[in-house]
Amino acid sequence: MNSVAHALLRAASILVSTLGVLTAQQTTFEFHSNFWVNLHHFLYKQAVAKSPEQSDSEAWNHAVEVYRTDITKHELLSRDISGINIALAQIENTESLKGSGIDAELTQTLERAAPIYKARWWPQHNRANLDWIATATPLVAKYETVMKKELSAAYQTPWPADPIRTDVAEYASWAGAYTVLDPTHITISSGPVSQAVVESLFHEASHGMIQKISDALTAELDSQKKLFQRRAFWHAVLFYTAGEVAQRNLDDYTMFGIKNSVLDRGWPGALPILEKDWKPYLDGKIDLATAVHRLVTDYGVAK
Repeated sequence: MNSVAHALLRAASILVSTLGVLTAQQTTFEFHSNFWVNLHHFLYKQAVAKSPEQSDSEAWNHAVEVYRTDITKHELLSRDISGINIALAQIENTESLKGSGIDAELTQTLERAAPIYKARWWPQHNRANLDWIATATPLVAKYETVMKKELSAAYQTPWPADPIRTDVAEYASWAGAYTVLDPTHITISSGPVSQAVVESLFHEASHGMIQKISDALTAELDSQKKLFQRRAFWHAVLFYTAGEVAQRNLDDYTMFGIKNSVLDRGWPGALPILEKDWKPYLDGKIDLATAVHRLVTDYGVAK
């Protein structure tokens, strides 16, 4: 994206900052800064914080307590809580949650907390979200064509025809981002923007494309009568795949799974096996069936 286009996008961000929504249309991701989504996640953050933000508002403190005693018993990615996020994303930035389908008691809690959040925290959070979108959009545009092509080939699954809804929030879980499926919906935090954002977005999108690989791994485990040494090994494959594709295309970049030791912590001993058995598949040197067979042979253990 050239400097003029970037300036126009930044100007659009400023224009809509009071409205609290910006939809950045791309072929790959559709970014939103949504008031209700941000309120939901900020309340979750406050409810799990050791030192939450202080407020003299009874409505706000009640909302934090509701989240502490009920909502945060579940991960944001759990079925019940992710359903709240999906419903809020559809509401966008209206004044009322009427017709959202959210539980009546929670609706009342959120609506009563909304004016406090809007006055005290939302302007700053929204500006950060819009700045993130303005910075991330040209970065994604630079790499999206090659990332989509190579990941689609790796997963042997076509990239989604429609842009993936991506809500940007001040807080988006302890991991910084998460994804729900059917359809794929990403929520990501508006932290500092670097090349790692490209891997993060395409990693999250990969959750909607990994099923064929996951099924192949499961079938091969059954065939060899084995289990993987650590659960959810498909996620290790996803981490490595998205990271390797980013690493080979971004400038002077090291994949997140290696740089932050995610693979070593989550799946000890898996990294050298992925490099020996899976990377040749990504390089086009062996077929999928061979790669899957080798992964199960080398990282599987007898039932």
